[in-house]
Amino acid sequence: MRFVALFLLISFCAACGGDTPTSPSSTTASRATDRFDDIINVGESKFKAFSVGSNGTTSINLASLSPLTRPGVINATVEIGWGKTIKADDGTVIGCDLAKVMQTAPALTAQMNDTLGPSADYCANIADVGGLRESANFSIRIMHP
Repeated sequence: MRFVALFLLISFCAACGGDTPTSPSSTTASRATDRFDDIINVGESKFKAFSVGSNGTTSINLASLSPLTRPGVINATVEIGWGKTIKADDGTVIGCDLAKVMQTAPALTAQMNDTLGPSADYCANIADVGGLRESANFSIRIMHP
């Protein structure tokens, strides 16, 4: 009986140890945030090129519109969107061919969420569609994989 107990104890202890550490695996994809901060004039549009590293959700958030010469916010409707960059023969980005647009006012959360594939040729756009009465500072966040 002692032999059986000793055998079970040795077998159990042999199964417990292991010198190979394991590392945790991560299934969460890395996300980047590009900021697009500039000034938009009445009737104008602006764009910023960005790259997406892998398949996943890209979010665009018009976070703020503010006056140039005084404190405060501007609660106006503008158009935001995303598309593919237009390039000159030398590869310089000269425009944004919009694939999706929407009219919105600034908000705390993303107004646009779309699944985009990996590419270095995307662009985010903002345009005044008649809502601005004066030039404004704007801040757009582009969150992507």
